[in-house]
Amino acid sequence: MKFKVFISYSTQDLTQVELLRQQLLNTPIEVFVAEHSVLPGEDLGIKITQAIAECDLFVVLWSENAESSKWVSQEIGHAKAKNKEILPLVLSKGLGLPAFISNLKYLPVHENTEAALTKARELIVAGYNKKSQALQAQEAKKQKDQEQLFLLGAGAFLLWAFSK
Repeated sequence: MKFKVFISYSTQDLTQVELLRQQLLNTPIEVFVAEHSVLPGEDLGIKITQAIAECDLFVVLWSENAESSKWVSQEIGHAKAKNKEILPLVLSKGLGLPAFISNLKYLPVHENTEAALTKARELIVAGYNKKSQALQAQEAKKQKDQEQLFLLGAGAFLLWAFSK
């Protein structure tokens, strides 16, 4: 099972992006960071749009740099349009989230970077675990349904056989 996380950021905040990426090493989480996930010569817009559509969680690192980036706002809008779960991390004290996600609780990275990134990791891993449990429950239900269908078929066959 894959759990995909898309990280939206300003390239000027790559240091914080790398700190978050480090938090997710040695986990089964697949992280999309355009800086590393898109190869030279590939269409950046297409790859980003596809990655947002496929992600399980959209993480935005919000800063003055992100606020002035046209790309970050577009990515957030795309994630909202796709009804993606959004986890905002605010890098700068006193900076509010953009209006269209201002209702979301955010992690204040500016207060305590290590604690906020650890909490982000916990939330992301919890999302992975939730998806994993849902898939396991779905698979168990499918197996139970198949067993019931088999028993019904066997019962119908036995009724037919005894009626002959």
